[in-house]
Amino acid sequence: MATKEKNINFEQRVKDIIGEIKGYGFGMLNDMIDPQYLDCDPEKKTVRVRYKKFKWEDNGRGEVHGGVISAMMDTTMGINAIALTEGSVSTSDMTISFLKPFRGQSFIIESEAVQVGERVIRLIAKAYDEDSGKCLAMSTGSFMHVNYEHAEGKQLGV
Repeated sequence: MATKEKNINFEQRVKDIIGEIKGYGFGMLNDMIDPQYLDCDPEKKTVRVRYKKFKWEDNGRGEVHGGVISAMMDTTMGINAIALTEGSVSTSDMTISFLKPFRGQSFIIESEAVQVGERVIRLIAKAYDEDSGKCLAMSTGSFMHVNYEHAEGKQLGV
């Protein structure tokens, strides 16, 4: 496959995965955090997604709850893993370091695949405040290829 075609296919796949997430309907966490496509680079194996802050995400201090931040990181890495492997994946492990509170109005999560194996995909992710550009959190994750029976009806395996 030509590089230009590969780039277009990867970008379209990322957009389609986000579209499928948005098709879940209200009440599903991945849909509620509202991932918004920014850009991607198949050569660098990166995906960048924007997340707006919603009031329901706040902890008692008015900052985004750590569980929601983890969901943003996990979702972005998962989108990248699915787009790269063209199959269903499941998070097998994930670590996160919270560097600064998420107080802004929107955040950019950048995911990079560092190893794409036959069974496991390893990724890193960094979260940035969209306005200040400051790095707020870092994460690593491993995703396993899976063949869920219930995913058969899902076109993209998310």
